Amino acid sequence: MGLGDTVRRMMSAPIRALLPKNRAMRWAIYLLPILVAAFFVEPLFNILIKLIELFARLIEPLWQNTVGRLVLLVGTFVLGGMTMYVLFRARYREFRGRVWLGKHMQAVSLLINSDGKRSRDLLLRIGKHRGAKPTEYPWTSQDANLKLARLALERNDRDAALRFLTRVVEQDLPKELLRSLLQLRVQALRDQPGTLPETLEQEIRSALRTFEDDFVLQKELRACLLARGDRAGAIEAQVRAHKAASPLRKPSERQLLIDDLFAAGIADLAQGDVDAARSWQKKLAKLDATRGGLLLAEIEAWRGEIRAAVQTFGRTMTPEGLDRIAELLAEHPGVVDVRELLAWCPMQGTLLLAARELARQGRSEEARRAAARAAEALGPTATVCTVLAETLTLLDAKDDAQRLAEQAMQRLLLPDPREASS
Repeated sequence: MGLGDTVRRMMSAPIRALLPKNRAMRWAIYLLPILVAAFFVEPLFNILIKLIELFARLIEPLWQNTVGRLVLLVGTFVLGGMTMYVLFRARYREFRGRVWLGKHMQAVSLLINSDGKRSRDLLLRIGKHRGAKPTEYPWTSQDANLKLARLALERNDRDAALRFLTRVVEQDLPKELLRSLLQLRVQALRDQPGTLPETLEQEIRSALRTFEDDFVLQKELRACLLARGDRAGAIEAQVRAHKAASPLRKPSERQLLIDDLFAAGIADLAQGDVDAARSWQKKLAKLDATRGGLLLAEIEAWRGEIRAAVQTFGRTMTPEGLDRIAELLAEHPGVVDVRELLAWCPMQGTLLLAARELARQGRSEEARRAAARAAEALGPTATVCTVLAETLTLLDAKDDAQRLAEQAMQRLLLPDPREASS
């Protein structure tokens, strides 16, 4: 015997003690409340019986002939059908909704398996459906139209994409579907003929008020601001895009931010705004010391500090820095001593520049030795052959220079052996 049975027996013990021991008397006591209730409910039963009798009198004539019996039969089926509909309407709608959910999942499966045509046909049917919706996912129609818009954008059909997007009702959309809607709307408007840049920017900023950390929207804002020349705003958008990027994309987005900062510095420098260029250089140096050094050297060269610029370019130890040193030395020959050049830029490629500088200074023997060492260290690449040809021209060795120039041209025309092997 459980604890519940014990408690129940303890609570019913006083009542059992009051009841008579005779079973007939006990059943009489049990039936007494039922009889009292029946006494009060009797009028209702009488009314129900009268209604049944009235209904029987009404249909009695119908039983007298065949047409009447057919009418009663049809009426019974209709009444039964209506009753079944009322009783099972909710379950039927739930069943229909799940049928459409199954079709939606089938369309997604076809889309994943690259069966675009069948998937698109099925999505078109789902997107137009306005009937029962599955309780598990009542946004099948909106989701289908979003996927159709994405497929239209992949085909560069902006008009069709906008048509599908206008069918999507924003109200009560889940967060991720709303995010997709705003992204696709911006992408559809971006290349739509007749869309004003201001309208596109306003649409992007409106979407960003809802999803400030969205990577796609921040990239769209960056492209929009770059198109109208707002480099500062584009860099701010790229900073936010870099923060919102996935771990896989963070390195490429960081590199793009570095390129944007460098380009902004060069653009401001070209317009004579040195202070703005210096500001970009400080931000760039925090992300990439090498590119920051290149931009600092460009600022020093713009100010006319050629020696400082050459030294800064040399510290970067990059091919870009070496090329800029070559350009500065070509524009300002003799501004840097060969020993200083080799000390400031300890790269093998600097030997080529040293050989050219020595040739310009008329130090032929030293120039030949430097050129020979450079050719031995760097190998007969196209760039080496070109610079050596220029050096030999300065040394009046025109035949050798012509031969090296031809070799450089041949190497430029030949395919890369690494590409051929791959």
